[in-house]
Amino acid sequence: MAISINDFLAENVDSKPETREVKFPRFKSPFVIQSVTAEQNETFQRNATRKVRDKLTRQITTELDQNKYVDMLVTASVITPDLNNEQLQKSWNSLADPAGVLKKMLRAGEYGDLTNEIQDLSGFDAEDVNQLSDEVKN
Repeated sequence: MAISINDFLAENVDSKPETREVKFPRFKSPFVIQSVTAEQNETFQRNATRKVRDKLTRQITTELDQNKYVDMLVTASVITPDLNNEQLQKSWNSLADPAGVLKKMLRAGEYGDLTNEIQDLSGFDAEDVNQLSDEVKN
């Protein structure tokens, strides 16, 4: 079978994010999540990375804030409920903090399950996010 460059052109590829419902028994409706692109993921990594100067060697290294990275990944992926909805934020006493709303809504295990579903939907292996931290450090 001959492979054509046309197979890879943007107009010939389904670029819509993939979605999935994630049901938690405590909620009447499922959460709806979407996949993220490599470009979005790179932005999250960049925004969650900071430069740190070693006081002894005076060398600058980079460090990934794993929690900040996961918060950005998860909040960008959750479509339903709308984490930016003012009524939802007021209800959970977490104004202007979409990640905080989600953390107050979900139990620790539920948050972990939701994160795993997002990673799976976006094509990550379970170990990928942990490896990111190591890669950014180097």
